[in-house]
This record gives sequence, C-alpha cells and structure tokens, in this order.
Amino acid sequence: MGGDASGEILLFGGKQMALIFFDLDGTTLDSGTPALGVIEGIKALKANNHTVAIATGRTPIVLSGKDKLLGIENLVLANGAYVIYKDKVVYERSIPSELVKRVMDFSDKIGADLIVEYLDSYTAYRKETDIPDEFSEVFKLHIPKLDRNFYEDRKVFAMVAFELEKVQEYRDAFPELTFNISNHMGFDINLKGDSKAEGIKKLIKHLGYQDNEVYAIGDGNNDITMLKAVKYGIAMGNASDEVKAAAKYVTTNVDDYGVYNALKHYNLI
Repeated sequence: MGGDASGEILLFGGKQMALIFFDLDGTTLDSGTPALGVIEGIKALKANNHTVAIATGRTPIVLSGKDKLLGIENLVLANGAYVIYKDKVVYERSIPSELVKRVMDFSDKIGADLIVEYLDSYTAYRKETDIPDEFSEVFKLHIPKLDRNFYEDRKVFAMVAFELEKVQEYRDAFPELTFNISNHMGFDINLKGDSKAEGIKKLIKHLGYQDNEVYAIGDGNNDITMLKAVKYGIAMGNASDEVKAAAKYVTTNVDDYGVYNALKHYNLI
C-alpha cells in the first residue's frame, strides 16, 4: 500500500492513491497552452487525493510558470536531473562546470549553435543561425540572448544542441553526455544516466509509492524510459510508434482530450 514520506497509508474511499507523472509539451500542453481537459483532469485527480507531478526535459528557468498554470507543484525537471516535492529540492545533479566549458569550446570548434540552461538563465552561448530562436518559438520560450561568458559558479542542468550532424559530433566527443531529441530542431544535453525514469524513481522512493500505484503519460522519445519504468505507462495518440510501443496504453491525441481520456480509462477520476 502506498504512503507519503511519513509512511502514512494513502487511501480514498477504500481505493489506493496514485502518483501520476505528466509530460508537458505534446501531452498536457498543446502549442504551449493547457490541452483540452487537462486542467479539469488535474483538479479531479487532486480532489481524489491523488498526487500529480510534472516530468519534463525543461529546466526550472524554462518552466515559464506552466507548473502554476497546471496547478502542479511536484516537478521532475531537466530529464530527471532536478526533482522538487512541494517546493523542496529532493534531488539534483548538475553538469560539472569544467564539462560545460569543454562543450562550449567544442561548439566553437565545430561552429555549432548552443544554448546553456543555467538554473536561473536560458542563454545562447552561440547563435549563428535562426534555429535557436525558432526552437524557442515552438515551445513558447523567451528568445535566448547571446552571452559568450562562462559562469563557472552557476549550476547548469541542461544545454541544447542543434542540427543532427552537429549533434553526432558532440556525441562522439562527449560519451559522458546524453542527447534527447526535443523536436526536429533541438536536442537536450544532459549527463549520461540522467533520464526521466531515474528522476521519477527519486520521487517515487521519496514518497513511498508502490509500483502498482504509479502512472506516467507522455508523447516524446525522452518519455520512453519513464513509460517503461512504471506499471502504467501511457502514450499520447500523437506520439511516435516507438513511444507507443513502450506504453501499456495509448490514449487519444493531445488536442482530443488525450490526458483526460487516459485518466478516465484508469478510473483515476
């Protein structure tokens, strides 16, 4: 039986309480705004005393208030590298500053655009093309300002690389990093071993939930590890075939009450 951090058994009307992880873009967000039925579904989950959490590749600085808009305070960010429960950081794993500097220097060497996501700043270290700005526009992020400085004392939880051929050069040069595709333009750069699966496991352990009480919903390739890590992995209808193959259940599209229909399917609301 599940429990919170104090070991208290979680029951509601004789039913086990659940912990549900939601991806953002393409799952709870449709073109940057809450998808149909999402707000209602989350409110209904909380009314039933279920626990809800966001699991996203976004770092704190690029949440842009989406957590507050959705009414979710528990966060697995930066593809698992930064985990928050009720405003308290329960796990973090930043990229070592010397490694950040080496990636910056390598981006100069190969002439590749690069965004650095400090804890408190979303900055372009290189921006020779329009791709970083177009990437930000797709996700409704602020346009990154160019800043060629290296801030050794500031934590970095992710970076963004662009153009597949350039990303392959990074992969060859930095085996200690992993590259998760965000969309056709950009790839999240995280430390090897960082994944949504590892991040959600930190929160599951912190709260004491059992395997059969945990659900995850997503649509992107960086959701695959998360969907496989829980008993109830749910793919959006707009997900790729690879993501759907990793899921236990496939719901409808993001613009067709996908999240809400999934929650109803499992009788969570």
